[in-house]
Amino acid sequence: MTAYIHTRTLSEGHSDSINSLAFSRCGKYLASGSDDKCVIIWRLDDGSILYRLLLDSSVTVVFWHPALRDTVIIGCEDGNLCQLRHLQIDDFSRKDFDLGVDGPVHCLEYDTDTRCFALSIGHHVYIAHESRECQFLASLSFKVPQPSEESTGDNAQPVRARGLHFHKNGTTSMLIVSYLHHGVIAWDVKRMTCLWRIWSRDAPLIGSSAASPEIKALIVQTMHKGLFMYLIGGSRPSRGFVVPGRPNEKGRPLQVRFLEGGSKVICGSNTGEVRMWETSSGEVFQNLPHGGMFHMKFSLCFQGHYSYIAAASSQKGQKSYIQIWRAKTGGRFLFLCFFTTHIGNDSSDTSSSANASSMIRMWRIFRVCNLSFTRACILKHLN
Repeated sequence: MTAYIHTRTLSEGHSDSINSLAFSRCGKYLASGSDDKCVIIWRLDDGSILYRLLLDSSVTVVFWHPALRDTVIIGCEDGNLCQLRHLQIDDFSRKDFDLGVDGPVHCLEYDTDTRCFALSIGHHVYIAHESRECQFLASLSFKVPQPSEESTGDNAQPVRARGLHFHKNGTTSMLIVSYLHHGVIAWDVKRMTCLWRIWSRDAPLIGSSAASPEIKALIVQTMHKGLFMYLIGGSRPSRGFVVPGRPNEKGRPLQVRFLEGGSKVICGSNTGEVRMWETSSGEVFQNLPHGGMFHMKFSLCFQGHYSYIAAASSQKGQKSYIQIWRAKTGGRFLFLCFFTTHIGNDSSDTSSSANASSMIRMWRIFRVCNLSFTRACILKHLN
């Protein structure tokens, strides 16, 4: 993999901090949501704005549906959850969801095997099954996590999920949830019970988390102590990563992700730069400068032989912007090119259903093809 180079800056779009970024499956479009109550769909070939949608409150989550083309899920601070679908050059359809729950939408995830959404709304984590396209059954809520035996005073702390990760272990489907004050818990999706828990005093106040592609490892960003990686099944961190930052500016959530099939880790910082490390050694791979202000959100995608990173600014007000970075990967992620978004083409519900099934099959094929590389990265770390 080559070093990332800056290719484009997207500006004059948002007028407040950007809370969420998401590439389309083809890598040609980028969705962004902001405190200015707007969702913007950007064209990455020329940096132009394709759509701008004004909502009633701050946008906290934007998420491209992995099985439905031209579909973006949006979550807001006021609890509103909606989707944009059938994106055309000059039009789109919008549908609001009512799951019968209140509270701000913090994060969401989708499992292509079970066709279920996991949503962190308010103080609870919900599972909503997608019975048909854009039709959801009644949501179920996991129990509020109890304080760990190692912890003190958790009862007074708010319960808030900071990361959601689906995983299947044999016949057991689980949802791994990282909580702000209550550690990491793996929930049995069918029985709604706790399977295992990670609690470490090394990782209080979790700001975000990320799972490696085959869920062999989990990395958490803590708001006071940096990054810690846990091998699944372990209760203590196997490696730490030092995040750049100003000593008097701690206590902020920063997004973290695995990159290149788990071989690298990437995280934002409160100095504005985005830092990447080698997973196996913990050595810094590259720093991406971002203007010296807080950087909290980014998105990753792979297209052909290239990897892309979109990094968003915060606390810039009217001067908020997004920077795009690109690196050559050597083609290990070529299969992701099959997940294309056909903006501008009409599609019936029947064809959309067929495309959804096809995309799910392609996703499963990609996971199998990528498994050997991911295992090699993890085994290299273990050795």
